[in-house]
Amino acid sequence: MKIIILFESTHSVIKAERLCQKAGIACQAIPVPRNITSDCAIALEINEIDKANVERILKENLLRPEFHDSVGSP
Repeated sequence: MKIIILFESTHSVIKAERLCQKAGIACQAIPVPRNITSDCAIALEINEIDKANVERILKENLLRPEFHDSVGSP
């Protein structure tokens, strides 16, 4: 299953994407799905198996994302 990660800004999405790629975690910037509300139009998509590592990396870099499963529920 995929996890959708929402951020407050496009800058944060790009920063998170770079951090994940640097750590060898597969990710992709995508448009925010219509069933999810966000202030930013871009989200990051990761594999569910990587969620714990991504949470740790983002927290260490002072990013505060919102995680959703691919269906849209938090």
